[in-house]
Amino acid sequence: MTKTVLLTTALAFAVTTALAGESVTYEIDGETFDGYLAQAETPRGTIVILPTWNGLSDYEKDRAQMLADMGFTSFAADLYPAGENPTTMEAKQQALQAHLADQVGMHAMLRAAITASGEEGDEPLFVMGYSMGAITAMELAWSGLGNELGVDGYIIFSGRVSDTKGRIMPDEVAPFFVAQGEADTQVNVGGLTNFIDDVELAGSEVTAHVYSGAGHLFSAFGFPNYDAEADADSWEKLMDFLAIQGGS
Repeated sequence: MTKTVLLTTALAFAVTTALAGESVTYEIDGETFDGYLAQAETPRGTIVILPTWNGLSDYEKDRAQMLADMGFTSFAADLYPAGENPTTMEAKQQALQAHLADQVGMHAMLRAAITASGEEGDEPLFVMGYSMGAITAMELAWSGLGNELGVDGYIIFSGRVSDTKGRIMPDEVAPFFVAQGEADTQVNVGGLTNFIDDVELAGSEVTAHVYSGAGHLFSAFGFPNYDAEADADSWEKLMDFLAIQGGS
């Protein structure tokens, strides 16, 4: 695990051409879900983005467009059926617990989101999550479903990486990129060390960056804990990860 020193210089990214994003809908067990597809004109990979407990918002759509501009066709998929996003803190907490308790429903949602992205995307396939979305992405890894669905890499921002069900990380699991804030009060950053050991025992690797003084969802612009320097640095590190894992 590396502890990153924050950069104070502006970061520049190579920009390619992307088509305008579009809203899409798809069904899971008879329920309609919303998604947002940002297609790269010359794709060098596909990224499925899973949102915070707020549900699909302009933040995830903006990230999808940014990734498409860099050559990754991106599909931002909601965690809730259309029109059912919680709006109060109590409702969000209840929705999170219900979501995590429904493993069958979570797997169905993940299958549908990856299938929807695959209709327009290209390999390699990455799954990227923020907070609740990051925990959901980790379920792909711990359960082995990601191996089955051909996930080539996991991108975890401000999410719990340890498994509460006591499972062993499956062999041949794809590599992980993890970015967390050291001052995150919702995620136990100390769990990273054991997680890295688990992944290495499974024959894979973790690229981890912990940002001093950064809180939960430090990389989410418009959110209370947004840290511009940590966001810029973690985004640059993410581009390096994607290039190494076959997205160059």
